[in-house]
Amino acid sequence: MKAAVVRQDSILVEDVPKPRAGPGEVVVEVRYCGICGSDVHRLAAGGFPDGAILGHEPCGVVAEVGEGVTEWRGGERVVVIAFDPCRQCRWCRRGEYQLCLNKHWIGLGTNPGAFAEYVKARSTMLLRLPDQVGDRAAALTEPLAVALHAVRTARINLGDTAVVIGAGPIGLLVTQCLRVAGARAIGVIEIAPGRAELAARLGADKVFAPGSDDLAAEVVQSLGAEPDVVFECAGAVQTLQDAAELVRPHGKIMLVGVSMKPVPIIPIVWGRKEAELKACIAYRDEFPLALELLAKDEVDVESLVSEVISLEDIGQAIKDLQKPHDQIKVLVEPGE
Repeated sequence: MKAAVVRQDSILVEDVPKPRAGPGEVVVEVRYCGICGSDVHRLAAGGFPDGAILGHEPCGVVAEVGEGVTEWRGGERVVVIAFDPCRQCRWCRRGEYQLCLNKHWIGLGTNPGAFAEYVKARSTMLLRLPDQVGDRAAALTEPLAVALHAVRTARINLGDTAVVIGAGPIGLLVTQCLRVAGARAIGVIEIAPGRAELAARLGADKVFAPGSDDLAAEVVQSLGAEPDVVFECAGAVQTLQDAAELVRPHGKIMLVGVSMKPVPIIPIVWGRKEAELKACIAYRDEFPLALELLAKDEVDVESLVSEVISLEDIGQAIKDLQKPHDQIKVLVEPGE
């Protein structure tokens, strides 16, 4: 089969053996797989081993089931959860599966991922797709689960004011999840015009351009209050400190964006506000909820799809995404 394989700091399309389903495993024919920001950042930083097959946001169709698998049959439409927790470690016993010490990942450098015609996963990593959810929308289930986990971890209260820094895929999904969760006023900070326009269309009450000396005052004037929660979804060097400048005293800053670099902060600003910093990673049990929201059309994910590309174009696409851009979500369609 064809697969996009990491070769040093690039990705090349190669012929590799098609995976076979072992005991307890399922092989899925990949329909679509999203390019994640973590793929872009880690590849640029040399964080993947040579020969790795990336791709951890797939949907597809069951092609083969292994010995002992009785809950799946060929032809079923599925979404693949990117990791399978061990269910034995201290964190799994507490239900904190995102913190599992022994996760079985696909597409992050160890087990092959879905930038390929077929991907193998454990049978416990699959969920059936509702008929109302199309394949393109299904490929955004994983980032939607990330956004849901961020909003749920923030413990948003009905009537809260929130600001989202960065209108990439996660920031735009967080914005929509905040509205579902009952936020009263939502501001988004974004520099790229196309992303800013989409943020306004998808639920932001006000979109701000970064860099203004009076940004905090603009936020208060437009939203009616200092934000109770600020979601850092940009993963840029300066934005964590920007969040501290914006949040109200005793407010919460959610660290959602992926950054591979150290970031500077000014501790006195945080101290004066007694601001709380809360990081989050991946998702705990949000995949079923994500599919429910998609089936009920409560979250718009298809508007986030900027482009659909073939496997042959993935290497160039990731290089383009490493530069300043106006793209939002790029999907890979291995079968074309």
